[in-house]
Amino acid sequence: MKSLKAKRIKIKIGNLWETPFLHILFTQEDAVVVARCLDFTVSSHGGNEKEALTSLVDAIKEYIVTAIENDALRTIYDSAHSKYWRLFNECETKDTVSQIKKSLKKVWKSFPLEEIDHLTTKITYA
Repeated sequence: MKSLKAKRIKIKIGNLWETPFLHILFTQEDAVVVARCLDFTVSSHGGNEKEALTSLVDAIKEYIVTAIENDALRTIYDSAHSKYWRLFNECETKDTVSQIKKSLKKVWKSFPLEEIDHLTTKITYA
């Protein structure tokens, strides 16, 4: 199993309900891409990431509907094994570091460093 990518996604079920952000881990296993929702311990696969994600979204919808039908919402959160969370965090960290490097290279090429003390800062919450 090789980790490929980590994504945070929301799934909207019609106009009825939208999930909070869910943690999705993509891995390569033999000839297929596996997509795992780490919040519900639901997984699916496909020939590529798009197919795996489409299949996973259908599986998550069924998982949620089944939980509602069986009056099992109190147990709907079923976190994945820690090894998958570790892989998710590693992928997400690599992606974040890559984005930081790219954005810094782009911005700081044309900005005089001696002027940085005059810039204001702003906090944004996720």
